[in-house]
Amino acid sequence: MDLRVLTRRVNLDEATHELVQRRINFAVEQFNGWINSVEVVLEDVNGPRGGVDKECRVLLSLKGGKLIKIEDRDADLVTVINRAADRLSQVVGRELEKRRDRKGVASAGTVPQVPPELP
Repeated sequence: MDLRVLTRRVNLDEATHELVQRRINFAVEQFNGWINSVEVVLEDVNGPRGGVDKECRVLLSLKGGKLIKIEDRDADLVTVINRAADRLSQVVGRELEKRRDRKGVASAGTVPQVPPELP
């Protein structure tokens, strides 16, 4: 999996850069065989004015051509990174579950319906 981290108007120190890589890798490691690439863009939308302006955009490319885009915004960069990584894991999991269901394979955790007994 190819992981790229880009910044716009954000000074990203080494510790935060490693956090991004660690959180994104952890969020999608179970789906690694299904992923072509992940691009993370961190941006300070308002610049030095402050406020809820730290944005994290994640664009994930699944094998087969599907693109998944996650966007989140918060005043704190670490918070927005963590939330985006959590949402990414959920969305990729749901997408891959849909693929399995479309192929006719029962979803993990599903229980077949048992008809009620007749008297």
